[in-house]
Amino acid sequence: MASGQNSAKSIEDLEGELVAAERRYELLVRRAAFGIYRCSLDGRIHAANDVLAAILGYDDSAAIVGLGLAEDICLAPADAARLTPAESVADLSDWMEMRWKRRDGSPIHVRVSVLAHSDGDGRCNAWEGVVQDVTERQRGDELRRRSERMASLGTTLAGVAHELNNPLAAIMGFTQLLMRKPWPAEDRSALETINHEAIRSATIVKDLLAMARKRDQERRIRTNVNDVVGYVARTRRYALETAGVRCRLSLDPTLPAVFGDRTQLEQVFLNLLNNAEHALTARSDASRLRGNVLIRTHRDDSHVIVDVQDDGPGIPTDVRAHIWDPFWTTKDEGEGTGLGLAVVNSIIEDHGGTITLEDGAETGACFVIRLPIARDADLPAASGHAPRPLAVLVVDPGASDLSFVERFLTSRGHAVVNARSGALALRLAADQRFDAIVCDARLLDRDGTPVAAALRMSTGGASARFVLSYDPTVAGMDAPSFDGAMLVARPYDVEELRRLIEGD
Repeated sequence: MASGQNSAKSIEDLEGELVAAERRYELLVRRAAFGIYRCSLDGRIHAANDVLAAILGYDDSAAIVGLGLAEDICLAPADAARLTPAESVADLSDWMEMRWKRRDGSPIHVRVSVLAHSDGDGRCNAWEGVVQDVTERQRGDELRRRSERMASLGTTLAGVAHELNNPLAAIMGFTQLLMRKPWPAEDRSALETINHEAIRSATIVKDLLAMARKRDQERRIRTNVNDVVGYVARTRRYALETAGVRCRLSLDPTLPAVFGDRTQLEQVFLNLLNNAEHALTARSDASRLRGNVLIRTHRDDSHVIVDVQDDGPGIPTDVRAHIWDPFWTTKDEGEGTGLGLAVVNSIIEDHGGTITLEDGAETGACFVIRLPIARDADLPAASGHAPRPLAVLVVDPGASDLSFVERFLTSRGHAVVNARSGALALRLAADQRFDAIVCDARLLDRDGTPVAAALRMSTGGASARFVLSYDPTVAGMDAPSFDGAMLVARPYDVEELRRLIEGD
């Protein structure tokens, strides 16, 4: 009798230990940092943990029970076949990288390790998988590789950029002065076009340099991305429609501003729109409508997000790693420089944002831009005349736009003195006081000392606002500065120069 009781007690103990072991197993699965699932031989999930549900964008594990790997989870049907091979394969424990899709259809990169689950006869009756979401890691690796490739470009473009900078400075300067006069509507439109395109050309020159080195002194203002996107779409609409491409906009009216350089951001969207047009018009079909481009703006808590999506043939997997490389292009010789996406990437990075290629289950390519939301107050707008006249000394012997600077500042009501040499500037500052001084940051006196520093120590420059100008296309050390001085890049933007001199 006692022996029977001991046997019964022993069985109860074993059953209790089995239940406890099952609970520990369930708890371990729930708390694992990886997604875990079990699926049938035909790839239908019948058990999973909440981590996998979160990876796939579902609320809990119950929501993904019954989903099929081929139909609902894997972007490529071939990947589903890799996860549910023939029964003769007993072990797929090596990690496999593939692309899955979330509940909303957005793609993710995952690593999966699979083991066969066997029945009592040793036959495989299910597959158990462990899943790691590596989307952010891959995106970070891609951005890091992209930055390294940009850094390797060096300063080989500096010489060409310098030669382009001088004529562009004169074009921009005198065009902006002419625009201050009354003109017939047609003439004013022509001047505005010249000015806009000259500014954009100068920006392209700067962006070529930005691929080699970052510019810390770039002045940006609060910018409405919707306005930038709308302007680019309007200017390109006729050409796109003529080519059979329809461009649609879906712009969030509540989109917050970003701190950005408008001309640089225009260059970003223009390059992406041109690339989409090229992909769509390269099709061999003769239909009138070649395809569609959708530009959509939205936001999250910290970023403005812009999607530029087309329904073209997409970008092949084997070339995606090269699309950001300078001078790499799929276009025929003479049709492109291969700088488009390299410039786009550099501009977005310089704005503190990111750009990635996101192509999902549908055809086409989708470039996603994320830019930080601006948090500071708006800058005040300029009036026609300065609040008070200032005595301004301009010392910039190597600049080709001195005459337009003088005329612009004079039109604001300031008294401007142009000094064609550092020696003359020092003599002038010894005899009279100036409210503001614009000086070439790299200009040296005969003894080798910086002229700007000597002017700061002079009677006329002791209390002046100092604006140090420099040419970013000249290779070498950063422009010298001192406390209280402000840096401005040439060619000058008149509004930027006005703010620095007048101090608002």
